[in-house]
Amino acid sequence: MNEKMRKLLKNKKVLSYLIIFAVSIFLCIPLFSKYMDISRDDGIQHICRLIGNANVLKQGKFFPVIISDFCNGFGYSWNLFYSPLTAYVPLIFKLFTSSFVVTLKMFMLLTIFLSGICLFQFVYKISKSYKASIISAILYMCAPYHLTDLYNRIAIAELASFIFLPIIFSGMYDLLNKKNKEPLLIIIGAVGLILTHNIIAIYTAIFCTIYLLVNYKTLIKNNTIKKIIISVILILLCTSFYWIPLLEHMLATNYEVFLPQRMYKDNTLISSKLNFMDLFFTKHFGMNFHIGLAILLGALFLFCYRKKIKKQYRGTLSIFIMLGLISIIMTLKIFPYEYLPNFLKMIQFPWRMMEFASFFLSIIAGFGFAYFMNNNTKKELYIVIFLIIYMCILLIMEKQTVNIPFNEERYLQAIPVTSLTGRVHAGCASFEYLPQKAFQNRTYIENRSKEIIVLKGNAIISETKKENTNLSFKIEQVTDTTKLELPYIFYLGYSAKLTKHDGTQENLKIQESDNGFCMIMTSNIENGMIEISYTGTILMKISYISTLIGIGGIIFIKFKKFYHHN
Repeated sequence: MNEKMRKLLKNKKVLSYLIIFAVSIFLCIPLFSKYMDISRDDGIQHICRLIGNANVLKQGKFFPVIISDFCNGFGYSWNLFYSPLTAYVPLIFKLFTSSFVVTLKMFMLLTIFLSGICLFQFVYKISKSYKASIISAILYMCAPYHLTDLYNRIAIAELASFIFLPIIFSGMYDLLNKKNKEPLLIIIGAVGLILTHNIIAIYTAIFCTIYLLVNYKTLIKNNTIKKIIISVILILLCTSFYWIPLLEHMLATNYEVFLPQRMYKDNTLISSKLNFMDLFFTKHFGMNFHIGLAILLGALFLFCYRKKIKKQYRGTLSIFIMLGLISIIMTLKIFPYEYLPNFLKMIQFPWRMMEFASFFLSIIAGFGFAYFMNNNTKKELYIVIFLIIYMCILLIMEKQTVNIPFNEERYLQAIPVTSLTGRVHAGCASFEYLPQKAFQNRTYIENRSKEIIVLKGNAIISETKKENTNLSFKIEQVTDTTKLELPYIFYLGYSAKLTKHDGTQENLKIQESDNGFCMIMTSNIENGMIEISYTGTILMKISYISTLIGIGGIIFIKFKKFYHHN
């Protein structure tokens, strides 16, 4: 080993990163087994979504709103409704492999690694202790619920959200403790979380609000209200390309996802609440909702050494203990989710709150282990051995998730919707992103031809050419009011243009048919060519500009900070 390498390994921060990387690899060893099936639960949806987005990107669509070959070639939109970050970032790994399954697994490994790095950075900012930081990071990475998302639920969006919780709270910590610090971390963390998992983002906003209210005296003293307002504005601007089209569709027509009791059910909320003993031991190892022995032990250590906690840490640790306990209580049967506003019921399963409990309590436990090691000489080796054994036990508990190899070739072409399709369909989830009319007419989707259908009146259709979201056809002998149903499920953003025989053009309005498909109405039109394409709405285009303005604002703040620093 040369001198340069020795110096590098003596750098504690570099060594910490290497440890986190090694732990990430260790935790993901079963994931890369050729017998590891990640198609169950949410996995099949994410695999098919990646395949669909990759195909649309090959067609030259930079931001593929409609996955054109889904729903029997009539088009289906994940990306208008579902947080988009996990639809595109994993495709970077497609450059290194021909397999979409391996692509997704590599992204899952990355989320584990980055979650550890981000928590390490946050805890080190608070404690200036490498012991507390590295142990907190390890506990966070191997928290039972974190591994459940990784190995059982294949919850890609939730896995990615673990990265952004430490970033947001690191920014919140700076806001309260560093007077001249710009709120960049809050903005970056919140933007990442909104574009990753909007349900977790909603509950994170609630916890951040509690964090600020508890520290209201510091908030007023440091005059940080202005920074909060600027942060909120930039967060909304940066994510406007996602939430503005979402709201536009919510107001335009009835999509399944927006209907009451569609994305949540009161009986499901009630039945998925945990018993108190589930916090310590979960009988069904496939879904581990318990807190974790190591986290509990670390929290116990902190309690034992509470009198030795330095004054500057006590406030932050007390708040995190409180938020951790609130998170745990919100998983239990005693918490009245059924009486909350509908947007809070979108959590669907109360045990999702274990993500927040894992975050807050991993920090507490990391401090606890650090105090134990500092006050008991030569105990480091025992702690390391304990953590290694603990991680091995956790992976053994996940062993039943290793099944048979998944044949992804079957899904490279979109699976057709048929009468045999059940409640959940590969690539379309539970059809929640369909217009309500289309959802109620799924047999119509199965049996409908790919042609333009004359619903009312008369017209002769010829020279039809359809390629993905582009369609052209010649129309003749149109009499009276004619309704034409197009072979596209209705989403806002399709446009229609008629070119008459004399070369003049006319824009035609696209409406929703009774079957949930796109429809145009014509009245005594001369012979001509009609061209259909997906161009997006005016509001969508405005939202893209707003996002660029938001990104520009972040760059301005960054350069302003750099300028003042120099």
